[in-house]
Formats: sequence, C-alpha cells, structure tokens
Amino acid sequence: MKRIGLLLGAAFILGIGSFVVYPRLLPRSPSPVSGAPLADASSAVSKGHKGGGAASVVVASVKSENVPVTKTVVGTIEPIDTVAIKPQIDGIVVETEVTDGQVVKSGDVLLRLDDRAIRAMLDKDQALLAKDQASLVAANLDLQSAMDLQKRSVDTNQQVYQADAAAKVLQATIAMDKAQISADQVQLSYTIIAAPMGGRVGVVNTSVGNLVRTADTSSLLTIIRMAPLRVAFTIAERDLPGLRAAVANHPTPVEIKLPGQKETIASGTLNFIDSSVDTSTGTVVMKADLANTDGALWPGQYVTAVVELTVHKNATTVPLVAIQQGNDGTFVFLVHPDKSVAKQNVTLTDTVGDTAVIASGLEPGDQVVVDGQLHLQDGSLVQTGSPAADVDSHNSTGRADTREAAK
Repeated sequence: MKRIGLLLGAAFILGIGSFVVYPRLLPRSPSPVSGAPLADASSAVSKGHKGGGAASVVVASVKSENVPVTKTVVGTIEPIDTVAIKPQIDGIVVETEVTDGQVVKSGDVLLRLDDRAIRAMLDKDQALLAKDQASLVAANLDLQSAMDLQKRSVDTNQQVYQADAAAKVLQATIAMDKAQISADQVQLSYTIIAAPMGGRVGVVNTSVGNLVRTADTSSLLTIIRMAPLRVAFTIAERDLPGLRAAVANHPTPVEIKLPGQKETIASGTLNFIDSSVDTSTGTVVMKADLANTDGALWPGQYVTAVVELTVHKNATTVPLVAIQQGNDGTFVFLVHPDKSVAKQNVTLTDTVGDTAVIASGLEPGDQVVVDGQLHLQDGSLVQTGSPAADVDSHNSTGRADTREAAK
C-alpha cells in the first residue's frame, strides 16, 4: 500500500508540472495590440533614413563674394603730434589764458611772463643805438673835413686815415647795437608763451606767481593734436612675410573697433612696418594713421585693430556650420530641387571667421544644410527653412555627431 501511495503522489506532481510548464514551451503568437506600435516604430526609423519622412533643416545658399583674410590684434592709439610746452627764459608767470583740457588753435596765447626787466634792457639798447648813430654822423663830418683839408695840403694823410677808421668803428658799433636790440626783442617774445599748433591742452602745471625756469625738467603743459591720430600694434614674426606681400600688392586697410564690439569706428591704411623684429618678444611694430574727424578715438586708448592680409576674390563660400567631416573627407549636405539631400564632397581653400571658402565641389546658388544634419544621409527628404540671422550661433554638436556617425 505504501508503494502504491508513493506512485500516486509522483503521478500527481508530474501532472501539475506538465500543466504549468507545457504552455511555456509553445511558441507565442504576436499580440495584435503590441505588434502595431512596433511595426510603426520600425517603419518610422526606415522612413527617417530612407527619405520617406521629411526632416526639418535650415539651409543656406552658396555665394560668390570677396572674402578678406584679416589679422586681429590689440593696438594702442597714439598722437601723431605732441608738444610739451616749456619756458625759454626764466620768469614769473603773470597771466594764464588757458585751462585744463581746453582746445586751442595755433598762435593762441597760453601764458604770459613778467617782461619788465627785458623791456628795460631793450629801451637801454635802443638808446645806445641812437647815441652811436649820432656819433657816426659826427665822425663822418670829421672825415669829410679831413679830406677837404688834405686837398688843400693842410691835413696829412694820416689824419684822414684816423677819421675814416673812427667812422668805420662807429658803423660796426651801430651794427652791434642793432643785433643786441634784435636779441632783446627775441627775449621779449619769450615772455608770451603761445600754442605752436592746434590741439587739446592737458593738465596746466603752473599758475600765476610761479617762477618758471628753463632748467625745469617738467613741462608747463602739453598740447596733443586730436586729429589725425595713429594706431600702433605688433604682429608675430611668422605673420610678417604675408603682411609684407600684402603691402607690396595693394594698400593694406586697417579697421579699428572698440574691445568687445563688432562695429568699426575708424579705418586707415597701414603706413609703417618697423625695420627690425624685437628679439625679446618675436614681434614687429606696425602703425596706421586714422583721420578721427569725429573724435571717437583718444590717445592712449586700447582698441582692436583688424589688418587685412589678402582677399579671396570672387570666392565660392558657405557658412562654416555647413561643413561636415566623414570617412571620405570633408563634405556638405547638398539639397536638390526635389528636397532630397546628398553628401557632396568639397575641398576647402580657407576658413575665415564663420565662412568657409570652397575650392571645388559647389557652385554659387546651390543650397546646403547648415542646421539639422544629425540624422541625414543620402536620399533623405527635408523640409527647408531660412537660415538663422547669425549662422555662427549654431553649435558644432551636429557636426561632431555626424563625424562619429560616419565612422
């Protein structure tokens, strides 16, 4: 009986196990509910890659334009003409006719010094001249009298010679008197300190009552001509050959911008390249004159100088964001009239800022994708939109991802 019970228990367990395990061994039929989304997802992926669905992208036209190649450096605005005013005689300041920061014209009186001593000396020398002129008149009369007496054999030749010598001495004395008077007048002119050129006055370093001396090392004031001005900057030695070639071929424009701003506030032409390279820095000093008629620039001001090295004339260009990299090299996504795209290999001549200069592979008027390249491949259909106002605002994530996908 015990053996029969064990057999019945084993049969019961096997029956339960068959009921549980057997259905799991059968193949499962696809669920009509879950199968549809899977098919749709597969179809969607297929459409995205094969062109069945249109991807939204931004396109830009290939252009033909002149592209300047520039070098951007930091420059300093310098005055072309600067005058440090110093006294030419010692004296007391009796009048100041200029203030700090005043704009003056050439010849305007700046300062006046005490001139009483010089005027007194001038009066004295003029009186001495008058005395010597009177003495010369008397000497000439004596000479004439001696000559008359000689003719009548009353005076000797020696007396004539002496009278003639006395007259000539007085003539020389009068010449000396006149030279002294001229020197006095020059000294007198130094008591009036006038502007030798027009410009803007800096700080006036003296005032009424001060004794100024020619031996003083500091200037009384400084005048700077505010227009035109000059920008000075340095470039690396490695850029010198290209810049020299540019200067030899055509005038080299220089544009001036304020740091951090895009607007050009002044422009000029490069007119000075230093004759040697600074061996301590490996740089070369260069300068360009700027009209500054509107007074936008100020001496000592730091600016951004943009120097034109050369120009790609009638170059084929696209926005730099259109350029992609793959296993086959550099390419763009070219948009066909039927709104399909194709990889188009291109050769670059140069990249200038956010512009790529194309040597071959594109023609002006072609449409290329500048945003949305991530999921594109040959044959994809696209919906095109206008380029953004500033295509360089597009980040490079799409290009990096495309390069990885191409690998």
